[in-house]
Amino acid sequence: MQPEFQEFLDNARAFEQQMRDAHTELERTVVTGRSGDGLVTLLASGLGQLKSVLIDPRVFEQHDVDRLQEAIAEAIRAAAGAASRLAEQKMGPVEINLS
Repeated sequence: MQPEFQEFLDNARAFEQQMRDAHTELERTVVTGRSGDGLVTLLASGLGQLKSVLIDPRVFEQHDVDRLQEAIAEAIRAAAGAASRLAEQKMGPVEINLS
């Protein structure tokens, strides 16, 4: 096998391992998303998989379904943003060296 091709294969294997490691770390990491008023909190994996929903009991005193729905949507967006930033942080430094 030519040395250049072997180097290419070695780099490809190293890249694949980096991606596996990053995926495993994202899978194990928990991110949080909260509504602006703090009444709804979501916990999700770094891959964006929902783990749990926490709702402050005060939300039931308000009897405002629209506000609860908006709080849930805000928490979902916040958790998705946190997962996305974490994935970019973990995957960003990975370089592909094809030379």
